[in-house]
Amino acid sequence: MASFLESIKKVFTAGHKGQILGVDIGSSSIKIVLIEKVEEKVVLRNYGEIALGPRAGVSAGQSTSLPPEKVAIALRDLLKEAGITPRHTLIAIPFSASLLAVVELPDVGKKEFESMIPIEARRYIPVPITEVSLDWWVLPRRRYEEKSTVVPTDEIVKQTQKIEVIIAAIQNEVIKKYESIKRDAQISGESSHFEIEIFSTLRAVVGSDLSPILVIDMGAGSTKLALVDDGIVRGSHIISMGGQDITLALSRSRGIPFEKAEEIKCRVGMIGDEEGRDVAMVAELLLANIMNEAARFSENYEHKYGTKITKIILVGGGAQLKGLGKIVSQNFSSAVIMTGDPFSRVDTPAFLATTIKEISPNFAVAVGIALKGLEE
Repeated sequence: MASFLESIKKVFTAGHKGQILGVDIGSSSIKIVLIEKVEEKVVLRNYGEIALGPRAGVSAGQSTSLPPEKVAIALRDLLKEAGITPRHTLIAIPFSASLLAVVELPDVGKKEFESMIPIEARRYIPVPITEVSLDWWVLPRRRYEEKSTVVPTDEIVKQTQKIEVIIAAIQNEVIKKYESIKRDAQISGESSHFEIEIFSTLRAVVGSDLSPILVIDMGAGSTKLALVDDGIVRGSHIISMGGQDITLALSRSRGIPFEKAEEIKCRVGMIGDEEGRDVAMVAELLLANIMNEAARFSENYEHKYGTKITKIILVGGGAQLKGLGKIVSQNFSSAVIMTGDPFSRVDTPAFLATTIKEISPNFAVAVGIALKGLEE
């Protein structure tokens, strides 16, 4: 299996030639993106999405927990419908199926440090080390003097005497699961790799921006937070609430089927007439809980390192909810709030401009994992 952190380590290496397929297997749908580099441009060749809900006996848009063989069938059907026979494939591993921690360690010799990592990892991994695939990478030192006029505190000075390390782990059983999905979906080709989805998302929507950024990825069943500073992941967190919770609440409050509630939520959001007010009534409390937790996560980081989050990037299916920006701004009034556009790095057909704009936030992982193939 390829290193989880090659997305960072191999930014400057030559990539695969030919078309690259990026696969994002989410809890409610599978998204795919096919790209190719042509004369220094990244060109979109194809894309697609298939809902998993109906294959689990629930509605489209609902979070599911399908067995690997059914996921493989869905992926195979999607590739067949799109007419794609992948040569190079990269698959994102859900953040919920992995562990990612940024830890501070004393700056010791390399030999001693390498023996220290597995011991340190045991503090964060709830299963035996022998049951996971473990990876780690030393982060560059922070550039406090370039960030702001904030005077470094004693706590910040202490940090400069240590080094920060990303520790990433995925259970071996999860790796086997995705290997079986790839095999049963009849994905062969010349090469295929895996990557934790958080790195795919950041590659697609953060790029070379070095400012302190909070990325909020609102999926169907959960919301993922990633804090990026100096272009490096400095923290992450999962909130067990997502877009489907709004739909379920609307369905109960109005006494309508999930499908109808999902249609209303996607069409009007929290804006406008009676339907918009109904969505806002059930959504505002749920979103307030999510944003309050996101704000606490950010504030802890800001206080510890004497910095300030300057930008909030929203991605995921939930980012398309009309009126969401207003709720976010109530908790992050001093930050620039924007919806991530992963296709901004990809040359897309002009006639698809409107469609791409609508779906873009939902394809951040698929685009990001495909872009990894051009970097490897």
